[in-house]
Amino acid sequence: MYWSSLTDFLAMGGHAGFIWPAFGCGLIVLGGLAVVSRRSLAAAERELAEARREAGREG
Repeated sequence: MYWSSLTDFLAMGGHAGFIWPAFGCGLIVLGGLAVVSRRSLAAAERELAEARREAGREG
Protein backbone atom coordinates (compact mmCIF):
# COMPACT_ATOMS: atom_id res chain seq x y z
CA MET A 1 0.00 0.00 0.00
CA TYR A 2 1.31 3.43 -0.90
CA TRP A 3 0.37 6.63 0.88
CA SER A 4 0.27 10.01 -0.82
CA SER A 5 0.73 11.99 2.38
CA LEU A 6 1.63 11.67 6.03
CA THR A 7 -2.03 12.04 6.94
CA ASP A 8 -2.91 9.05 4.76
CA PHE A 9 -0.17 7.05 6.45
CA LEU A 10 -1.38 7.98 9.94
CA ALA A 11 -4.97 7.09 8.98
CA MET A 12 -3.79 3.61 7.94
CA GLY A 13 -6.56 3.20 5.42
CA GLY A 14 -9.23 3.87 8.03
CA HIS A 15 -7.84 1.36 10.53
CA ALA A 16 -5.78 3.80 12.61
CA GLY A 17 -8.11 3.39 15.60
CA PHE A 18 -6.98 -0.23 15.88
CA ILE A 19 -3.42 -0.09 14.60
CA TRP A 20 -1.94 2.78 16.63
CA PRO A 21 -3.26 1.65 20.04
CA ALA A 22 -1.99 -1.87 19.31
CA PHE A 23 1.38 -0.43 18.33
CA GLY A 24 1.45 1.65 21.53
CA CYS A 25 0.53 -1.34 23.70
CA GLY A 26 3.30 -3.35 22.07
CA LEU A 27 5.84 -0.62 22.81
CA ILE A 28 4.68 -0.39 26.43
CA VAL A 29 5.00 -4.16 26.87
CA LEU A 30 8.46 -4.24 25.29
CA GLY A 31 9.58 -1.30 27.41
CA GLY A 32 8.29 -3.02 30.54
CA LEU A 33 10.12 -6.21 29.63
CA ALA A 34 13.33 -4.23 29.14
CA VAL A 35 12.97 -2.63 32.58
CA VAL A 36 12.19 -5.94 34.30
CA SER A 37 15.10 -7.64 32.52
CA ARG A 38 17.57 -4.96 33.56
CA ARG A 39 16.39 -5.13 37.18
CA SER A 40 16.65 -8.93 37.18
CA LEU A 41 20.15 -8.74 35.73
CA ALA A 42 21.24 -6.25 38.39
CA ALA A 43 19.79 -8.44 41.15
CA ALA A 44 21.52 -11.54 39.76
CA GLU A 45 24.83 -9.69 39.54
CA ARG A 46 24.49 -8.54 43.17
CA GLU A 47 23.69 -12.10 44.24
CA LEU A 48 26.69 -13.46 42.35
CA ALA A 49 29.01 -10.87 43.88
CA GLU A 50 27.73 -11.75 47.36
CA ALA A 51 28.19 -15.48 46.70
CA ARG A 52 31.75 -14.86 45.51
CA ARG A 53 32.52 -12.79 48.62
CA GLU A 54 31.17 -15.57 50.87
CA ALA A 55 33.10 -18.23 48.96
CA GLY A 56 36.28 -16.18 49.44
CA ARG A 57 35.77 -16.04 53.20
CA GLU A 58 35.19 -19.79 53.47
CA GLY A 59 38.15 -20.79 51.31
